Amino acid sequence: MNTAPPPLSDSDGPPPAPAQPAATDVPRRRSLRWLAVFAFIYFYSFPYFEKLWSANEVPRVFLAEEMVDHHRLSIDLRMTGEARMHALDVGVAPNGHFYPDKAPGLSFLAVPVYSLARLFGHPSMRTCTWLFRVLIVTLPALIFLPFFLAMARRFAPDERACRTALVAYALASPAMVYSILFISHQVAAVCVGGAFLAAVALARRETTRPLLVALLAGFLAGTSVLVEYQSVLALLVIAIYVLVRVPNRVRVVGAALLGALPPAVMLGGYHKLAFGSPFRVGYSFAFMGTMRTGFLGVVGPSATSFWITLFLPSNGLFTLVPWVLFAVVGALAVARDPEARARCGAEAIVCVAVPTVYIAFLGSATAYQAHGGWSVGPRYMTAALPFVAWLAAAGFRAAGRFFVTRVLAQTLVISATIVFVTAATSYPHWPDRLRNPIHELVFPLLTHGYAVHSLGTLVGLHGFLSLAPLYAVVLGTVIWLLSRGSRHALWQAVLACVLAAGLVAGHRAFPYTGDYARTVWSFVTGTWEPPLK
Repeated sequence: MNTAPPPLSDSDGPPPAPAQPAATDVPRRRSLRWLAVFAFIYFYSFPYFEKLWSANEVPRVFLAEEMVDHHRLSIDLRMTGEARMHALDVGVAPNGHFYPDKAPGLSFLAVPVYSLARLFGHPSMRTCTWLFRVLIVTLPALIFLPFFLAMARRFAPDERACRTALVAYALASPAMVYSILFISHQVAAVCVGGAFLAAVALARRETTRPLLVALLAGFLAGTSVLVEYQSVLALLVIAIYVLVRVPNRVRVVGAALLGALPPAVMLGGYHKLAFGSPFRVGYSFAFMGTMRTGFLGVVGPSATSFWITLFLPSNGLFTLVPWVLFAVVGALAVARDPEARARCGAEAIVCVAVPTVYIAFLGSATAYQAHGGWSVGPRYMTAALPFVAWLAAAGFRAAGRFFVTRVLAQTLVISATIVFVTAATSYPHWPDRLRNPIHELVFPLLTHGYAVHSLGTLVGLHGFLSLAPLYAVVLGTVIWLLSRGSRHALWQAVLACVLAAGLVAGHRAFPYTGDYARTVWSFVTGTWEPPLK
C-alpha cells in the first residue's frame, strides 16, 4: 500500500500534501526481495572468541542467565575466576553486589530466549551468545532495513540513490558490525529509527490509527533507553519534532507516554533494586574510573574527543565512513529545493540535529568514552546513523547528476563496505590503542588464514576460502544495487570498486602502532577460534 489515507477530520489539522510517500508503508516487494540477501550476509559469520571475555557481551549474558537461573539481578555468582580477573564492564553497587554497568534492556530481552533454551539443558556461553545475537540483535536489524529504505525514498525519489543509501547504512557503517554482536547500539538504532518513522507518519497524517502508532512510537522510544542510555539524545530531538509537527498533539503525546511507560517502569525498577534509586545508573559504580567521570562520561568540549570521534584514522566518522560527506550534500540539496522541503524539510532538520547532538555529546566526553574502548568505528554514533544515511540519500541523488560525483559517492560507499565487512567478519573488537587496525590486524588476519566461525567453516572450509562465498555475495550485491542492472551503470560501479580498493589500500599511509601492534597480534591469535588449521 503506497498511498496515504485521507485526513482523519478537518479539526485535526491541514490535509497532507498530495503524493507524499508514507514513512510507515508496508515495504515494497522488491525491497523485501533483498532482505534474504542481507540476511545471508548478516548470518554468515559468527565472530566469537570465548577467551576474549568480551566486556560488552559477557555481562549482558550473565545478567540474563542469573535472572532465569537464580531469579536475581546481581551477577555475584558469575564474578569468580576468569570473569573477575577480566573485570569486564561491571560495577559494585552500594548494596555490595555486582551488576553490569550498562542499561539492562538487552538482558531483559534475552530472558525469554534463554528460558526456552534452558528447556533443552544448560546452554554454553557460546550457544547463548549466538542465540542472543541472532534473535535479539540481528533479526530486528534486518527487519528495519525495508522500513529504512521506505523512508529513504521520501528523501530521494530516485531508486538508485535509495539503494546506495541502503548499502551505505547496512554494509558500509558501524551498523554492519553491531548488527551481528550482542551489543546494544544497533537495537537502539532500530528503536530510535522506528520511533521516528512512527512520528513522521503521525506528523504527515499517513495513518488511520494515530493513537496506536503513537503508542508504538512511545514504546520504541522507551525501549531504546532501556537498552542504551544515550538514546535519550535522539529522543529529545524527535520529541521536539512531534510537539511542533504532529496535529492533535495532546492525545498523541499522551498515547506516546503511555506506550513508553512499561519500559520506563522496568528501567526505573531495575535501577531502584540494583543501585538504590530509579535515577541512578550503573556507570556511577563502574570499575572503569573514566565511566564515573562527569555525567555519563561528559566533562566538557574537548578538541581531542572531537578528533577521536570525527577524524582519528582508527575510529573517526569521516575517516572510516567517508560517505557521510554526502549527508552534508543532502542537507544542502533539501534546503535549496522547494519540492524537497515540502516532501521532507522538517524531517531533514531532525536528521541534521540528531547526529549533531551525538557529535557534541562525544566531543564533550572523556577521550576513552569518545573512542568507546575496543570497538570498530565510533560505536556510540550507531543510533544516529539511520538519520545520517537518510540525509545521504538526498546527497546521492544530487551526486547522480554528474559522472564524477556519482562515481565518487559510490567509491566512498564501497571503500567503507570493505572496511566494515572485513572488520565484522574477522575481529570486530579493535583495541583502542591500535592506530591502523585495517592494515595491522584485519588484513593480516585474513592473509594469514585466520577465519572466524561461519557457514564456510561449518561445511569444512578453512582460512580465506571459508569467507570467500560471503565476500562474493557482498561484492555482487553492492554492484547490483548500485547499478540496478544497467550496463552503463554497471561499469561505473566496477570503476568505483577499483577506486575503493585503492582508497582502502591508501590507509597504509596512516601511522602504525609499532610494538603494541605485535602485542595485540599475539593476544588475538592466541585467543583465536576456531583454531588455525
